[in-house]
Amino acid sequence: MLVERIFKKKLEDYLTHIKDDNTLYVTDLIRCPLKIQYEKTYKELAISEVFTPSTILGDMVHEGLENFIKNNFSNSQVEVEIEREIPVNNKQVKIKGRIDAIAEIDGEKVVIEIKSARADKGLPHEHHKVQLQIYLWMTGIKKGLLVYITPDRVTEYEVNEPADEVGVIRLAEETLKRTKVPRYPWECGYCVYSSVCPYKRNK
Repeated sequence: MLVERIFKKKLEDYLTHIKDDNTLYVTDLIRCPLKIQYEKTYKELAISEVFTPSTILGDMVHEGLENFIKNNFSNSQVEVEIEREIPVNNKQVKIKGRIDAIAEIDGEKVVIEIKSARADKGLPHEHHKVQLQIYLWMTGIKKGLLVYITPDRVTEYEVNEPADEVGVIRLAEETLKRTKVPRYPWECGYCVYSSVCPYKRNK
C-alpha cells in the first residue's frame, strides 16, 4: 500500500519529465550524451532505473533535507525550477534545471545541491561540482554548497566559482553532437544501458 504509492509517484514524476529537441536539462550536461537517446529507445530500461531502491533512498534523503532547510532557514526555497537560453550550433537551446534549495545563510544567498552516495570515497565528485557551477551561472548567485549524505559521513563543500557561458555552450555541443561518449569513464559501470551500448568501457 505505502510502497505501491511510492512507486506510483516515482512513475508519475518520470513520465512528466519530458523535453523537446531544443531543451537540455543541467543533468544532461554532466552525464553520457547517449543516455538521452537510450531513454527514448529503451523506455522499459529507463523506467526500471527509476524504481531501484538506491534511487528511491536518494529521493527520500533529498526530500528530508529539503524539508529541514525549508523549516530552519528564513527566506528559503526548495525544488527551484530555473531555465536559461544559450546559442548552440546556430539555434537557441533552453537549459533547464531544478535546484534542490536556495537558502539565506549568514545574510547571503546560497545554492544548495544535495547528494546521497553509497560511500564517501573521492568526494566531492567532479560532475557534481560542475552541476552546481552551472546552477550558480544560471541564478547569478555567488555561493554554492554541495551537501553529501553517505553511510560514513555527512559533509559539505563550498563551490564559489560559477560556470561561464562559453563552458556551458561547450557542454551542450558535446551533448547534442555526442562527441564525448561516455562523458566520464566510470559511468558505464553504473549504467543500465551498458548491456546494449557499443561504447561501453570496462573498468
